[in-house]
Amino acid sequence: MKIVSHVMKKQIFRAMVIGGIVGLFGVALFLGILQASTKFSLKNDSTEVATKSNNGNSTGETIPTAGGATKGPTFFASQAGVYSNYESASSFVSEHPSLKESAIVEIDGKFYIWTSVVTDESQLVFLKDPATFKKAFTLSGDSCKEATIAELPSVLADKNATKLNFKDKSKDSTLPADWQSIGAAASSISTDISIVRLQVLAHYKSKNACLQVKF
Repeated sequence: MKIVSHVMKKQIFRAMVIGGIVGLFGVALFLGILQASTKFSLKNDSTEVATKSNNGNSTGETIPTAGGATKGPTFFASQAGVYSNYESASSFVSEHPSLKESAIVEIDGKFYIWTSVVTDESQLVFLKDPATFKKAFTLSGDSCKEATIAELPSVLADKNATKLNFKDKSKDSTLPADWQSIGAAASSISTDISIVRLQVLAHYKSKNACLQVKF
């Protein structure tokens, strides 16, 4: 009987040890699963915050920063096309006689073919061959150090176009020194004020990188 009792005690002890090990393994497994779940949850929360941060400006609007170009007066151009290089734009103009009074304006490395520029959208005239369409833009001279160049957007935006009347030969110190000669050349192309304005704008834009056009 003592032998049986001794064997039973050993089996009970062994069962207790095995039960203890299994119990500890179960607790460790539970803690591991809980920790992994917590990390996964935190990772998802972090990813969601980053996504919201990146997509916070979902409208595609650019937040203005200090030093950026100030919004200038608005103009409307009749546009015939836009090309990545001057040669292609010039070739297109030469193929269409109706574009003989047009101007090629370089803006941010692209070459725009415009046929007229007005201050009032209702005054815009479109061509049929080639077909032209409206292109609204603002012109700013805020980055220009020379006062006469900085004031050009306001001069060109004057609805009465008083300073675009180049028949008046009197000098104006508020205008660039070559204003009269450039105006005379523009007027020889056309007497239409929208074309004169275009030619003057194209000239000074090509010579002064500080004049900023924004669409």
